[in-house]
Amino acid sequence: MTRDAAIGHGSGHEFGRRSCPACNAQSPIQVGEQYWPPSWSCSACGHVLVATDGIVRLAPGLDDTNEGFDLDSFDLLPKVEPHHFWFISRNELIGWLVRTYSGKARRVVEIGCGTGFVLTALRSALPDARIAGTELHSRGLVTARQRHGGNVELVQMDARATGLRSAVDLVGAFDVLEHIPEDEAVLVEIERMLVPGGLLMASVPQHPWLWSSADDVAHHQRRYKMSELARKAEAAGFEPIYRTSFVTLAFPLMALVRLAEKLSSKSKTLEEQHKSEFEISPLTNAILLWLCRVEHSLRRLGLPLPFGGSQILVARKRSTLTA
Repeated sequence: MTRDAAIGHGSGHEFGRRSCPACNAQSPIQVGEQYWPPSWSCSACGHVLVATDGIVRLAPGLDDTNEGFDLDSFDLLPKVEPHHFWFISRNELIGWLVRTYSGKARRVVEIGCGTGFVLTALRSALPDARIAGTELHSRGLVTARQRHGGNVELVQMDARATGLRSAVDLVGAFDVLEHIPEDEAVLVEIERMLVPGGLLMASVPQHPWLWSSADDVAHHQRRYKMSELARKAEAAGFEPIYRTSFVTLAFPLMALVRLAEKLSSKSKTLEEQHKSEFEISPLTNAILLWLCRVEHSLRRLGLPLPFGGSQILVARKRSTLTA
């Protein structure tokens, strides 16, 4: 396998383009410039950006709504993520994949960055890259700003309309696509964002038969079949180059819990679901983290992991340049 994506940095002092949210007129992004500087205005129509506390809001009409995600979760996640086995092991997997497949990336965007926990893994794996995090809900970006200060660019935007064209080496969408009805449209948009040869990394929950109240509470639109994400990525213009499941060794326990919930007639509130998912004993958490790290050792040895609670895909944009 090719270890690094072919990185194209454009010509001269320009790196990709941005499309005006109002009139779609395109303008160049200069090397070293933010994707969406708060002071930017469209030279064609005069459109200016809305910015609050230095965070540009490209889709203000969708901000602070429960579309795709429950806003109350943004208050809980920062307390859970640094200690919970699932978030820790996912970051370790993401960091390994970034170093393995896109270690030369210099411009990186995470779509649906939430509270910025994965941005920590991206910054660690790519310390010299210019990294941006986008999120539909600026409430999550407030916590991300507390975590990262000015070290990352943060933009409130709709993943279906980023306005970036041939401007990014690596796009991450980690447990985001399942929240969006138009996941195929988002994949097409990501393809447009990337330079030729740029990489997409995306993680999603898998196995539709595992659907339970946890998916309802999380505002999931779907759990993915084994080959579904790769097939949709190919249709959007990508070549899949790596795919693996994770939470594999703990999968039997997860399946039993989910099946038990499905057999129960009682529906859970958001608070009850968060408690069952996140409030686990320190011993159980330590055991599950150990299992995830064992499976990661197997993964690095090249052993296939065909099943698990989630899957992650690495795919390369085909070399043809899109508008």
